[in-house]
This record gives sequence, structure tokens and C-alpha cells, in this order.
Amino acid sequence: MTTSSIKEGEPDVPAQVFKKFLEALVGAGASVELVARFNKTLLEDRTFTEIALKEAVLGEESVP
Repeated sequence: MTTSSIKEGEPDVPAQVFKKFLEALVGAGASVELVARFNKTLLEDRTFTEIALKEAVLGEESVP
């Protein structure tokens, strides 16, 4: 079994992947609001529930 070591100040692997995803969204011309919602959900709150991801994609007002 391998163990991963996280260097201080270095983001973990999921955070690195999410940052690349957000960069790709920006590069594809996604709205600033969409990228901000994904950043908050994925990197700040680290909430990966279906509802949280729907809110990130659609905006809070769109989710019943």
C-alpha cells in the first residue's frame, strides 16, 4: 500500500484536478458567475453532493 504525502501549501490531487477544470472552463468561455460557483463548491466548500453540484451548474435559483 502506498501513502501520499502532502507538502505544506501544495493542494491535494482533487484540488489540482478541479483547478485544471476551472481553467478549462475559463478557456472555453464559461461565464464568470459559473466559474465562481464551481470554485466555491469544489475548492472552498468542498461539497460534492448532487444538490451542491446542480446549484453550481444552474445557480441557486434554478434548483427546486
